[in-house]
Amino acid sequence: MEYCLIQITFGNKKEVKITQEKLLQERLVSSCQVLNCNSIWRWKKDIEKSKEYILLLKTKKYLVNKIYNIVKGIHSYECFEFLVFDISSPSTKYLNWIDEETENLDKK
Repeated sequence: MEYCLIQITFGNKKEVKITQEKLLQERLVSSCQVLNCNSIWRWKKDIEKSKEYILLLKTKKYLVNKIYNIVKGIHSYECFEFLVFDISSPSTKYLNWIDEETENLDKK
């Protein structure tokens, strides 16, 4: 089983809440954390600045595309950040927890 961390940046706190609740209810992720940040970036040749929210998700790699499609239906940015990082851990308890919280999907 391969595990990953997904990082998504939002400009709207309501979208973060909707995303978290949907992904947890559908057992696509084991947990979500939200970090507040001040961002600056280039967009269409201009420099943009805004307060944003970074959503961190722990899940299994085979669920990434399903998660992306759900987020795409909620997110209001034209081009949103969706980054996927491998997770490895010496803690089998931690990895087992991810399995348990998404276990119904493995049986379908």
